[in-house]
Parts: sequence; structure tokens; C-alpha cells
Amino acid sequence: MTLDTAVIPCGGRGTRLHPITRWLPKEMLPIGLRPVLYWTLDEAADAGLLRAIIITNPHKPLLEAAARTYEGPLELEFVPQDHPRGLGDALLRARDQLAGSPFLTLLPDNLFQGPNPSAAVVTAFRATGLATVLLAEIARENSAAKGPTGRATVRPTADGTLRVTEVADKGTGRFETGTEAAALTPIGRMAFPCGILEEFEEVGRGLPAGVELDDVPVLQRLARRDALAGVINQAAFFDVGVPEGYRDAVSAFPVRV
Repeated sequence: MTLDTAVIPCGGRGTRLHPITRWLPKEMLPIGLRPVLYWTLDEAADAGLLRAIIITNPHKPLLEAAARTYEGPLELEFVPQDHPRGLGDALLRARDQLAGSPFLTLLPDNLFQGPNPSAAVVTAFRATGLATVLLAEIARENSAAKGPTGRATVRPTADGTLRVTEVADKGTGRFETGTEAAALTPIGRMAFPCGILEEFEEVGRGLPAGVELDDVPVLQRLARRDALAGVINQAAFFDVGVPEGYRDAVSAFPVRV
């Protein structure tokens, strides 16, 4: 089946950007006079995708109202997530709309300038047939502007692609490079094949009550089975979900109306 659909989770509360996100969803924060979400939708469209399923929070009605004014070529669909219970839960909400087809997950609080990262992930997915994650190399001096994702270990293959062999748990605060001057970490572009939602469900059944269903345990399982490909990001990367990253993106992105 062709990968032509993006899933864009927008159900979170944006707590790392409080107090401003108490009134304005982080996906609606302006960058270059446009909402953050519009830049993500542009990226998906420029990567050749045809449809975007946006996971919304009913407590953020402004987000869906604004998204419906987006004038790009994507067909938009909206699925509610009444409470933020993790990325895995958000993806499961889109089960009916996906109908078993592969999809690309784009986290809207990760923005890029340069070569289209979604296009690179989709290309690798089509070449390998494996779940594929975008990887960023983060230098220690830049880690304060990134969220607390876990480090990743990779190995090259004979066909020139990468396999992710290990994904660490998320930390707290900001990204940590450990003892190295720089480290790789999965960031918010992930292509998933048919059947991945069953894997998320299986992981979810093993979680204690009240624990969010995140993507990391599934990525870890895939890595252990040598079933996770990786693509090194070639664009400038901004984590606009943290104040430092949002500030940097506001300074870097051009005005576009």
C-alpha cells in the first residue's frame, strides 16, 4: 500500500511553554506570521503526501478552526483525543481513518529549515519496507534548546541505509549527549508500516493504569528486532515545544503569509 497519509498529533497541552499555551495552543504559536501547524502541513504536502489526519483536543477548538483555513493541497481530517495520553494513544485514535495503511507521523513542534525531512523518511521507508525514524545529531552546546528525547545507536547496512539498534528512554528536562560531544536522537518524523497499531496496542496493554502510551517502547521493540531504519536529518532542526527552541525558530524563519 502506498504511503500518502500524514498523522499529526495536536492533543497535548504544551506545558513546557506555559504560561502562553494556557490560552493559545502551541501549534498555533506564530512563526514567520504563520501558525506552527501550517509549516508542518506545508512539509507534508511538499513531501508528496495527499492527506493529513490531525489529532485534536476538544479543549483546543481554536486549533481545528484555524487548521480548516489552511489553503494547501492536503485533504484534512480531524480526530479527537479528549485527553493527552501519549503519542501512541493519539495514533490509535486514527485507526479507522488509516484502515491499515502505512502513514507518516509528524510532530508539529519539530520544525525544519533545509532539505525536507519528511521526504527523506518516506524515501527510506519505501526503500527498506521498515518503520523509519528521523535522527538528529545534537551537539552538547545545543542540547539546552531540545526536549528530553533519548539517545539512539545506529549501524550502517550494505545497501547504504541505517538500522537503529538501540533507543534509550526519554530523560527529563533537556536532551543529554552523555559523555559524547554530540549524540543522535529520534525526532518527530516517523514512517510506520501496516500493522504497527497492533504493536502499540500490545505495548499499551502492559502499561500500568494512568501511564501514557508513548512511541519510545515501540521504537525500542523494533530496534531489538532489527526492524527500525533511520535517516540522518540534513536540515536545521528547531524544537519549538521548548522556549529556547521556539525563540530560535522565530529568529530563523522568514515571514510568509
